[in-house]
Amino acid sequence: MIADAAWPAFDPALLIDDEVTIAVQVNGKLRETMTAARGLSREDAQALALALPKVQAQLGGDTPRKVIVVPDRLVNIVA
Repeated sequence: MIADAAWPAFDPALLIDDEVTIAVQVNGKLRETMTAARGLSREDAQALALALPKVQAQLGGDTPRKVIVVPDRLVNIVA
């Protein structure tokens, strides 16, 4: 009988997402978002952000002066 069934067990590991959405800004304006694995290194996040087509269009072939990476949240590119 359903009244005699046990409650489901709580598993806190299921609450943690494996992927995060990272905002990509160029000169302080949001240009793109990307989905990446949680815990991605700063160098890998920067490389992924610089490879995005919209970011490449905003940079116009120039090299960025500064790249600020907030892990699992934001990549800000100053052109």
